Amino acid sequence: MSPKPGEVKGGSVIPEYKNTHKILLYLLAVIAVGMSCSYGFRGSLPEHIQSVKILNFRSRVTQYGLEQDLTSRVIEMMVRDGRLAVAVENQDSEIEGAVTSYTKTPYSYTSAEVVEEYKLEIRVEISFSDLLMERDIIGTESVTSWLVYDPDAESEIEARDRLLEESAEDIVRRCLSGW
Repeated sequence: MSPKPGEVKGGSVIPEYKNTHKILLYLLAVIAVGMSCSYGFRGSLPEHIQSVKILNFRSRVTQYGLEQDLTSRVIEMMVRDGRLAVAVENQDSEIEGAVTSYTKTPYSYTSAEVVEEYKLEIRVEISFSDLLMERDIIGTESVTSWLVYDPDAESEIEARDRLLEESAEDIVRRCLSGW
């Protein structure tokens, strides 16, 4: 008669093996998760790029101050992201941008044909250059952001601020992980 699993016979323990495959699968899952986390917080940036200079954005629109506000928000977003140090000299890379379009158009109407919501849209051309390797990471590319707002609930200035925040987020995301 053979001993049952876990039963002591002659001073030895016969271990249970029926859960071994579950343990192995669990360990493989833990290793896979650990490896994916170690892929890196930097995303797809080359290792030699540690800093970025964000040049003042230019404007090709008539709305005053959009380019300064957007530049400030891109800098804030880059600092908040933390993958690259924002530098004013001796930088490894540089971001340039130009606001090429800013529009406010009616989006929806009431039954009395009165504008109920407006759509704000901003288009920005960006480029991201690797100064050490002297090449473009992103050539000239257009980033468009838009939102709809209710003028009874918020002013155009408040909606514009939200739009600039979203646009800055899109620009930083595109530069740091989209190439």
